Amino acid sequence: MTTRFGFALLLLVTLGTRLGQGQSSKEPDNGFWWVNQSETFKLGFVSGYASAMSNAADEIGFRCIAAKNGGVLPEKVPTDAVLTECMESPTYIHFSFGGIRVGQLEEGMDDFYKDFRNKGVYVTAAMFYVRDELKGKSAKELEDELNVYRHGVPAKN
Repeated sequence: MTTRFGFALLLLVTLGTRLGQGQSSKEPDNGFWWVNQSETFKLGFVSGYASAMSNAADEIGFRCIAAKNGGVLPEKVPTDAVLTECMESPTYIHFSFGGIRVGQLEEGMDDFYKDFRNKGVYVTAAMFYVRDELKGKSAKELEDELNVYRHGVPAKN
């Protein structure tokens, strides 16, 4: 259920961005689209996107805490063990954009799309890639991630 919630949120954010800019769904939100946006728009986009994903991560964390307390949020602060387990779950981590500065994210997106091979990568995928790069993922993990975004398959070793 959590994965469906995250996917639905991601879809709504992407669709909302297109509709808010008066774009048709035939215009892909990829690098060609990104480089034609103003700096103000880019900062607003990354700020809103990171905020939406952080809100999704928080929702996932709260659902996890509630699940460990009979399906309801506890009246008192949960134990450190529960908080750690919920906030370090792969699903929570996937959606978290915490600790990332908006300016760095926007600059990273611009740098990402300077590489002509990345122009066809959707903005939503690029946001996760740049976030992972800023959070210090290994070069091998980033390479595998980028190959999936570019070609749909991880790199062969």
